[in-house]
Amino acid sequence: MPLPLRYLALAFLLSSLPGCSPPSPYDVVLAGGRVMDPATGLDALRNIGIAGGKIVAISEEPLAGKEIVDVSGHVVAPGFIDLHAHG
Repeated sequence: MPLPLRYLALAFLLSSLPGCSPPSPYDVVLAGGRVMDPATGLDALRNIGIAGGKIVAISEEPLAGKEIVDVSGHVVAPGFIDLHAHG
């Protein structure tokens, strides 16, 4: 077996031990929602990674997080301001 494959196999074995997996990069993941962003024109199914209270990733690929919220069937969009008023 070539030397690099040995290191890869060792890394795989060590990562599968309890307590040896890397920490989740996101605090919360909103998984599988319809993301709508009028500013960029995005309207598609995406996964959103949130860390430190901020959106840090929008991905088509699954994301790992400490908490995963299944938002499939829901729209995920920036906050809207209701300008309706009576004067």
